[in-house]
Amino acid sequence: SKVLAVQAVVSTQSTGESLELDEHNLKYLKGCALNVGNMYNCKAEEILIDAAKMNPTMYEIWNELGDCIWKKGDKKGAGNCFERALNQQRNKVSLRNISIVMRQQQSVTRDQIDESVKISKEAVSLDVTDGTSWYILGNAYLAQFFLCGQASDVLKCSLSAYTKASDDEKVLSDPDYYYNKGIVFKYLDNYSQAIAYFMDALTIHPQFTECKLELDSLKDQIERSNNLIASKGRIKPKNLGMMIRQLKDKIKGQNPSKVSVAQFDELEIGQNQDKALNCIVVSSVVPNVKTPFVCICLDSTETCFAVNVYNIDTSKAPKLGDILTIPFPQKYVVNVVSSNESYEYGMIRVDSPLNIMINNRQLSKVSLAPLKLTTTALT
Repeated sequence: SKVLAVQAVVSTQSTGESLELDEHNLKYLKGCALNVGNMYNCKAEEILIDAAKMNPTMYEIWNELGDCIWKKGDKKGAGNCFERALNQQRNKVSLRNISIVMRQQQSVTRDQIDESVKISKEAVSLDVTDGTSWYILGNAYLAQFFLCGQASDVLKCSLSAYTKASDDEKVLSDPDYYYNKGIVFKYLDNYSQAIAYFMDALTIHPQFTECKLELDSLKDQIERSNNLIASKGRIKPKNLGMMIRQLKDKIKGQNPSKVSVAQFDELEIGQNQDKALNCIVVSSVVPNVKTPFVCICLDSTETCFAVNVYNIDTSKAPKLGDILTIPFPQKYVVNVVSSNESYEYGMIRVDSPLNIMINNRQLSKVSLAPLKLTTTALT
């Protein structure tokens, strides 16, 4: 390991003794010692290149060289080194790093993301006790969620991998672990857990700007949603009555279908098969940072709740007075206690705008706005 390499080199320098190693091994250890930390070291690269020339079959040298080159921003060169290492021996470090490199291309395809997950799984299979491998697999699943359809099952796979990674104390000291796990909980609509993990990340790294933005944005979304629901969108009673009559007229005019129309309070927590929900938009919460578009809606009983629509272009989002039809609605209850404030309200999750109708009109693919990858840069 790098720690052992540093200890070996420091020990020989302090005692004046020489390590009884082949020259390529000695250069490898010196390169490891110089490559410790997050900053690129040109001397480390020179020494590791020499070591690789002396023994090109030693995969550890290629892995270390790839890590060194990565630090100067040469991802392609780093990837080539990891591939060279993998050609010598299938090993978890090369597999993990190749998985990361594949996800960091400027234009990432679905096939590349799927391959990244596959490679990460292989790294885990080589050592199921390595928390770092589980963590990288969790990040690969999270990338798959953002770039390949936003399926909640993929998020659950990511969460499972992160949970197994937590057995490794080294992972638990990394603020990125808590941040990325917070992102998973956020998109699973488990806001209390998301906030807790974001705060854990900031405890370790108080200057974690992206995490602070996510935390503040989520808290703002929750508070604004709660306040607008409590005030029914701040709509005047007369106008509210007109909107409810408009909604009821719409429901009367619906054609019979295989699904039954239900009110919000009639829905069960979770997915409601064979049911549909009609509601009218009385307000909205425009996202600040990577949050869903939140509509504040009423059903015909005047029950007020939030409708979180993911992956929607805000220019195509529902507006005040629009009537939404949501088949198979997913119902959740937001319950958050934070900074001496408590919030609790009902919510409907919509994974895609293609899953709802606005004013009897099915939205097309032009309404989609794919979510962007939010895992931290090097993982």
